[in-house]
Amino acid sequence: MTKIKNPKYIGVVAVFAALAFVTTRFIQIPILQTGGYLNFGEAVIFISAIFFGPVVGGLVGAIGPALADLTSPYAAYAPFTFVIKGIEGFVVGKIAFNSEDRYKKILAIIAGGSIMVIGYFVVQITVFLIPPPVALIEVPFNVLQVLVGGVIAIFVTEKLKKSVNNIFHR
Repeated sequence: MTKIKNPKYIGVVAVFAALAFVTTRFIQIPILQTGGYLNFGEAVIFISAIFFGPVVGGLVGAIGPALADLTSPYAAYAPFTFVIKGIEGFVVGKIAFNSEDRYKKILAIIAGGSIMVIGYFVVQITVFLIPPPVALIEVPFNVLQVLVGGVIAIFVTEKLKKSVNNIFHR
């Protein structure tokens, strides 16, 4: 398990949270039907969780995307993003931390990504009172976001595994 008090991991959380912020806030593909957007923050959350474990993945998932919401027209989503994406990162890290097994990573991404997709759907219909048929429009886009982020994360973690292990897991 990651020792978050270790200065190396505090730096990792800060850098990856900043990357998650940038990839969520500034690299967006608008969803015209809903006013929402696709982003690449999932990839950063998944990469941090797989390399550094559930605590780092959870903190990165919570901090970066929530700050992106706070600095955007979606500020009302920030507390929900903090919880949903934090749990997403924690779950991915809990299942796939430091794993070389591609299928374990895929399972972790499906589990964490499902939390994100379901979490936002529930928040939209219960908190923001968006009618379920309208809220369902975003579900395939959120699934696509998880799939793209997952493919990127698996590729990156497999290519950089040895380097990260040499630096952090001695």
